[in-house]
Amino acid sequence: MANLEVALHPVRMKILSYLFLEPATPQQLHKDLHGIPPATLYRHIKALFDAGLIEVEQETQKRGATEVTYRLSRTTARVNPSSDELKKLFNSYLAGILNSFDRFLDSEQEKESRQHGFSKAIFYATPDQLDEFQKKLLAAITPLLKPSGQPQQMAYELSTILLPVVEE
Repeated sequence: MANLEVALHPVRMKILSYLFLEPATPQQLHKDLHGIPPATLYRHIKALFDAGLIEVEQETQKRGATEVTYRLSRTTARVNPSSDELKKLFNSYLAGILNSFDRFLDSEQEKESRQHGFSKAIFYATPDQLDEFQKKLLAAITPLLKPSGQPQQMAYELSTILLPVVEE
């Protein structure tokens, strides 16, 4: 449970998303995850490391200093939180989305961009079809998870919630 709470911070989610794609040094993370001050980045890396969510892949000596490359932890155990713990985590997740939306509405970007929205869809799938859908969604978004440096490229936040429909 504590590990999941640690991961729910927006900066930590960015770090985890990046490391999902490939291992990275703090310098690489700072370069590609725009807008995160170095001290803040190091603090969040430490929190993720202390929680066992990331681990050291490699340490190399560079100009008298040790450069550390991090990756997602391979040993993090799957947890099965209770219903109350899941509700708490979900509320934290929703609060993060609300915070992002509020910041967007208060920004200059909101006045200039209409490339945002939210929607809800109910669809029908067998367990195999659902697995295939999730694989395709992951395959579609994976190439976009890391900045490419192309002109006019902007960061977007996509939040997903997948729930079985409970008939009333």
